[in-house]
Amino acid sequence: MARLSLALVATMAVLGLVAASSMLDMELRAEFAATTSFAKGTSSYKLAGRSSPDDIIPLIFAVRQNTAALKAELAQISDPTHPRYAQYYTLEELAKFTFPESTEALHAYLSQFDLQYIDTTPNGEYVKVAVTVATANAMLNADYMTFLPRDAASTLPAVHRTQRYSLPISVADHLDYVAYTTNLPAARASGVFTTLEPMAADADGIATISVISKYYNIKNLTCATRSSSNAVFETIGQSYEPSDLTTFDKNYGVPAQKISKVVGTNNPGSCVNPNNCVEAELDVQLITAIAQDTATTFWSIPGSESFVEWAKAVAADPNPPKVHSVSYGSPESENPATNVKSFDTEAMKLGLRGVTITVASGDDGVAGEGARGNPSGCGFNPSYPATPPHVTAVGATQGPESGMPEIACSSKTGGGITTGGGFSVVFPRPSYTDQDAAVSAYLKNGPNMPPASKYNGAGRGYPDVAIMGHNYPIVVGGNTYQGSGTSAASPVFAGMITLINAERIQAGKKTLGFLNTALYQLDESVFHDITSGENNCAAGQQGSQTCCQYGFTATTGWDPLTGRGSPRFEKFKAALMALP
Repeated sequence: MARLSLALVATMAVLGLVAASSMLDMELRAEFAATTSFAKGTSSYKLAGRSSPDDIIPLIFAVRQNTAALKAELAQISDPTHPRYAQYYTLEELAKFTFPESTEALHAYLSQFDLQYIDTTPNGEYVKVAVTVATANAMLNADYMTFLPRDAASTLPAVHRTQRYSLPISVADHLDYVAYTTNLPAARASGVFTTLEPMAADADGIATISVISKYYNIKNLTCATRSSSNAVFETIGQSYEPSDLTTFDKNYGVPAQKISKVVGTNNPGSCVNPNNCVEAELDVQLITAIAQDTATTFWSIPGSESFVEWAKAVAADPNPPKVHSVSYGSPESENPATNVKSFDTEAMKLGLRGVTITVASGDDGVAGEGARGNPSGCGFNPSYPATPPHVTAVGATQGPESGMPEIACSSKTGGGITTGGGFSVVFPRPSYTDQDAAVSAYLKNGPNMPPASKYNGAGRGYPDVAIMGHNYPIVVGGNTYQGSGTSAASPVFAGMITLINAERIQAGKKTLGFLNTALYQLDESVFHDITSGENNCAAGQQGSQTCCQYGFTATTGWDPLTGRGSPRFEKFKAALMALP
């Protein structure tokens, strides 16, 4: 996978060395290149050869924004102690953080080329075009190649990428990056599913809705108003079947629920193969069961550049759902830092609009998916998009589903997966002071700490909270399966926030928006403090999984396995209801 590196290069039209249009030959250009060779492809994609010049491909230009001003503004609006708390922005008002002259400069450059399609977000932050490969090569001084799935039976699409590209400095200075260029697809579902054999709906030791609501003390699962909307982010072709939602609700005593809106594509017929739908079905069934009778959106994004496409989509939505749950991720290192930072910029803007984002923290401990069955993959590989500081990252616990104490979920203790957590390499520790204090205390006093040289202790620590993530029932294609993952914990926590938002709206208050500033100010009594567990193992069956030499250990207070802990819901709700 690729990260972008920037170098300034003067390119001159030396015969046979470059393939740029003559108009651009003498310009100073900014060059962007993948830091690894594309020749070997990735675990999912193989290089097939040079792309046909007539193939149509998309490009997304991310226009620079005033991120420093955004960050400063959100710091005030998300702080319950500040007089401007919850004074949210409209979509139109967010234009103050953009640079119209930058969008104009980009449009002027693009007007020189033959575009099949062009679309610009309302505030000008993103410009998406469709062009032929020949045009893209000329526009970006690129050389596009085609990559095909390694698995012949895969439903993944072919993709086109270039090892490097460049733009005139006069244009590049207005941009953060161009998507669909140097990074191959990285997003994937976070969950590992412990059995693909159908199971009885009433099997023992599973995390049913009644078990969840009883343990966390959620007394009422019905939203006080449908204005407390939410959404599940889906990608890589995952779909849900409405009849499976009906079956799930019937099996587990949930009043019949439904999805209110589908953005993008949904192919219920594909659910005859559980792998095509199991993540999406899990998300839909859990978020609608925890936050009942509200408007839930199924937001499906193409898998090739899904996080960038999602950022573009929400940037254009005048009334986005108030809570978004994301159960997908990939190693932070496999994504260009520019893209990762751009995602956080959009998270900040959503926070300014009163929107909360919850993200699964990953299912392979500190090492990431590369360590599954592969000891050479051990190390510290934080999971994106759990690492951006302006999302709420959700880890996983186990125990209550079997009547046992709540501990950090680990394959070592039979959890199937291991809760992800650690420290970002891209983002420094956030400025919201209470998280800084909590993380600093762990770094100073945490038990069995790995060598400090192995991880970035100055980075953003995650997760922020945790929820049961072991042995969830999922109905797919009419059968009930069993699965574990932080990809279950995220929609459950998102449902909890949806319930609280509904009561705040009914009380004449605003939604919670970006949660972390308030979250770290809450008294410790509103959480179950998870003090047992390690996250040095990757996901896998107990006894055969990869367990690495190093990981982190749960302890009193915040830790990089379960964050502040899991909510004691009624106390948690009361504390958040008490905010202005």
